[in-house]
Amino acid sequence: MNVTGTESSVPNKPQGIPRPLLEVNDLRTYFAIKKGLLKTTVGYVKAVDGVSFTVGRGETLGLVGESGCGKTTVGRTLLRLIEPAGGTVISGQVQFAGRDVFALSGAELRRQRRHMQIIFQDPVGSLNPRMTVGNIVGEPILVHGLATKGEVRGRVAQLLDRVGLPAAAAYRYPHEFSGGQRQRIGIARALALQPDFIVCDEPVSALDVSIQAQILNLLQDLQNELHLSYLFIAHNLAVVEHFSDRVAVMYLGKLVEMAPSKTLYKDPKHPYTMALLSAVPKPEPRKAEQRIVLAGEVPSPSNPPSGCPFHPRCPLAIAKCKTQMPPTEVKGGNPEHIAACWVTK
Repeated sequence: MNVTGTESSVPNKPQGIPRPLLEVNDLRTYFAIKKGLLKTTVGYVKAVDGVSFTVGRGETLGLVGESGCGKTTVGRTLLRLIEPAGGTVISGQVQFAGRDVFALSGAELRRQRRHMQIIFQDPVGSLNPRMTVGNIVGEPILVHGLATKGEVRGRVAQLLDRVGLPAAAAYRYPHEFSGGQRQRIGIARALALQPDFIVCDEPVSALDVSIQAQILNLLQDLQNELHLSYLFIAHNLAVVEHFSDRVAVMYLGKLVEMAPSKTLYKDPKHPYTMALLSAVPKPEPRKAEQRIVLAGEVPSPSNPPSGCPFHPRCPLAIAKCKTQMPPTEVKGGNPEHIAACWVTK
């Protein structure tokens, strides 16, 4: 199957600006659809279809969109948690600190994994119920040879303290903790290898609202202290606005808009982003604001529409939108604000 990429949608980086920590260029992840006794491939689910973005050192890039738009697949693909096997097709380029992640294998890949970690959405399913917290957090330290067995206990105690848990928690099992405490354990595990970059895959969506703020504050404090970079995947647009430096919006496997957080929330340029933001609850419910209600359902990623993937639901669609995919270009004269739309300027 040919999934040759198109021109990158990431604007050219001006001279003199340091190279980003992470550069994703035209990333595509297609899952094979197989039918019949012989499991013949009859098509592909285009979960990620030509996504490009960068993440700078110490920066948080928020990634938002409806369920099934490909956000989690982006994070897992660039971490090499999804591999091109069993009919899965992956193409594009992921550069981390100047190294081609997709070109690494064996010992080189293992060393690279130290610098790129993930916090999973489900704080229950992501922790092994048969292992103590001390073993869960300490295992990666031993596997990567960062400490001896005698030193691991002290390292684990430091990590637990850093995420707000007592050292005695190391001797207990995951089922003995609340959801928020389990997510703190997941964060401690992600920090165990002293990474530079962490994919936060909806880290607060499964938690009570009162606990979400605590976890977000913890992540913010850790970023400031350790100079971490985050790819923050979330549904809650209000959270993303305050937590992210820049925000990227995905629809049907494609990145349709990206801008600094304040710019995107104040002046969105893609009709899909406008619709998402109109649905965010406002602190002043009596203030009359028109909500954009999208008609129809999200098309299937195995059979996306021609032209702009959003045109069947777009209230601003014109004839051109139905036949030609709009280029990702600068909007509003701001070189940091890009969107793929034929209508908006």
